[in-house]
Amino acid sequence: MNKSSEIHEILNSGTKDDKINVLESLSQSDDQKIINEIITKLDDSDIEVRGEAFSSLFLNKNDISQFLINSLSSKNKNVKAFSALVLANRGDINAIHALELLTKDPNSMVSDCALGSLEYLRINKDSKKI
Repeated sequence: MNKSSEIHEILNSGTKDDKINVLESLSQSDDQKIINEIITKLDDSDIEVRGEAFSSLFLNKNDISQFLINSLSSKNKNVKAFSALVLANRGDINAIHALELLTKDPNSMVSDCALGSLEYLRINKDSKKI
């Protein structure tokens, strides 16, 4: 079994602790397949796993913005909403247009997260100009 398959297996069938350990170890991955696996964990049934997925994406210093922006069009409301928050926390101004579109999402949690993310990005962008 290759590493990617092993990660997939653990993230989809492992215990909460196994998932958290794997997510912690992936915080610097730049592999698209692995990043997308992490993004799916933003909808895990366990809040601690969701939190670790968020942390892993937030702390990742690689250019994973496009993967996160792409996830804003997911069918899953948690993935969309939490990806918006990750993008904001990463200070990703490249996501502004996609977040603006997301403010029209019919799910209020998603649109509220998009609005909050936009406001956060705008405030931080403006404060850096001073």
